[in-house]
Amino acid sequence: MQQVIDKLNKDKKEQWPEFFDAISKELAELKYNLTEKLPIKSKLLSEIVKYVFIAGGKRLRPALCFLSAKATGGVTDKHLVLAELTELIHTASLVHDDIIDSAHLRRGEETVNSLWNDKISVITGDFLFGQASVKLGELENTEIVKIYANVLSDLCDGEIEQYSSKFDTKISWEKYLHKSTAKTASLFAAACKSAAILNNQSLEDIKLANNFGLYLGIAFQIVDDTLDFTSNSTELGKAVASDLKQGIITAPTLFALSASDDRAKQIQVLIESRFNEREEDFKKAINLVIELEGCKKAAMMAKEYIEKANASLSFVKDRTFHTYLTSVGDYVLSRLN
Repeated sequence: MQQVIDKLNKDKKEQWPEFFDAISKELAELKYNLTEKLPIKSKLLSEIVKYVFIAGGKRLRPALCFLSAKATGGVTDKHLVLAELTELIHTASLVHDDIIDSAHLRRGEETVNSLWNDKISVITGDFLFGQASVKLGELENTEIVKIYANVLSDLCDGEIEQYSSKFDTKISWEKYLHKSTAKTASLFAAACKSAAILNNQSLEDIKLANNFGLYLGIAFQIVDDTLDFTSNSTELGKAVASDLKQGIITAPTLFALSASDDRAKQIQVLIESRFNEREEDFKKAINLVIELEGCKKAAMMAKEYIEKANASLSFVKDRTFHTYLTSVGDYVLSRLN
């Protein structure tokens, strides 16, 4: 196992977007704390947790904590704790998601459930949630405790709603956006809002920080759902259109289903028949979604949410950090290119 971790340390050279240079010191400290300082007695669990965080992605959510903090007065020790608990929650949810989805790859690396087993994965996710709770207590801020308690509740609610709506072609946009908020945007919003709270910002500015994170998070999820169709498996680090194959209806499919075209009915039939358990029917559904411009329309929708996010940035008085936070939205959309 140590050889795997050593290889990841060597290969995973973080390619941060340029605006992350402003918080490189904080991000480095965050990574060190997550991989080296969590109180873990079990050698096996320690190796698994280190593997999970070294194999991690851009850490956009804790980055939003730091950027929002610097935009509203500066980063304090409590902001570092906030960033840690935010990433712990996000990572724990991914570990559990991989079990639910029987996923073997995430970001191009083997999942915990693939390398070990589901039982070990459940315990690992629970440990990370537990550590997040410890960090939350360290903040000694009841308002932020309530915010993150709601995030945890939202994560479960969103996952159940997604599971209960599989292969349901009648799912509404309202349900899709609710699920996207619960599973993704809720944590984005919490990170930005809580960073502003810790810097004693006005109620109006705290609300704007929340809205920025909320709209950015919804856009991020829409982009993710679009990439599920448009990227190859190497770029995705997982199987292409894996959501659709599981019967999860996302923005590109919703747009295609609502088209005034006979092909929309074909997609509906294919999904409701669960693709007749045939790979060719599954591939046909993917092609029809793309032909009906489901991905193109979803990309436009994501751009609209980024515009909403940027319209909320009046809480940022510093021009430099206003530009940095605007660039976060640009980065989210650039993933589509």
